[in-house]
Amino acid sequence: MLIETIRIEDDLIQFRTNRRGWPSSCNVYLVRDGSRAVLVDAGLGVDPDLHALFDAVVAALGTWNQGPGDLHTILLTHTHTDHAGGAIQLARKTGARVLLPRLGWSQASDRGWQVHHILPDEVAREIELAPGFDVAEHFRRETMPELFGPEAGIVWEFTADGDEITVGRLRLKAFHMPGHDVGHLVWADLDCGLAFTGDLLAARGTSLPWYPPNAGGVAEYLASLERLGQLPLSIVCPGHHHVHRGVEVFRRLARQTMATVHERGRRILEEVLSAPASFAQLDARVYDAVVREVIPWASSVTMAHLRHFEELGIVYRRPDALYVVDEALADRHLASLREREFDRAT
Repeated sequence: MLIETIRIEDDLIQFRTNRRGWPSSCNVYLVRDGSRAVLVDAGLGVDPDLHALFDAVVAALGTWNQGPGDLHTILLTHTHTDHAGGAIQLARKTGARVLLPRLGWSQASDRGWQVHHILPDEVAREIELAPGFDVAEHFRRETMPELFGPEAGIVWEFTADGDEITVGRLRLKAFHMPGHDVGHLVWADLDCGLAFTGDLLAARGTSLPWYPPNAGGVAEYLASLERLGQLPLSIVCPGHHHVHRGVEVFRRLARQTMATVHERGRRILEEVLSAPASFAQLDARVYDAVVREVIPWASSVTMAHLRHFEELGIVYRRPDALYVVDEALADRHLASLREREFDRAT
């Protein structure tokens, strides 16, 4: 079975793919809205994932005495292709409208912008793509065969920070939390403590957490995690892996995600402190070669850290393309990380 159906609450169902490697559909959630229903995220737009997901959704709707035509909305946390790839096909099959972050329209509607958001030019120039590897064609073939646009023949509606939507008992509010993606939204009902967090939190997988420089980079990703961790959430529905229950469990996951980000930065600084280093050397300290071969845009995380350290004046790039460090500032930054780790431990 490719798609596993998991009942989270009487009115909330999770569809989770059993595939762990890339490309792998995100978690998709079905929420009961009285006699109708809403999907949160849409998974991949290619088979076998798309067909398997649609069959699982139809079966789940049947347990509520509903059919495909009762699905009236597809709500997207962000427009990365593993979350938005199936939106057009599912909307056509059901008649649902698609709600997406306004800031995510460009990457979902233009193949060039799609690649730019995932693998910025400044990163692509630093890495060696496999011969003949076309990023745009890869996403079209493996994840999202059709771009968003008026010609799709479905209803598009834009969402942004502060927007609200009522779905059954849930009063979901949008919280703009960039870093992983420039338009990333968390949809949360703070009264009942439930949230759909997209890809903001770390999850089991090849490259999460992931945060490119043009999506907000390290600073905005950490700020989003801080903001998220302060919300009173007890049921967290992430974009990948299982649902997390309990306020402390959720807050621990937010701290762990932040710790992962800081740990990557620490490895980069220690490498540059030992000797001037190339981008390739630093990239190897963030992800192993297997990840970078399968997902070359993982290198965007390395660039995000370098841009962050350059903004802080800790690291700079010499004319020979090697990165060097201000030792005093680097030592001070590393000391602050150790102090942060001590505070968490106590």
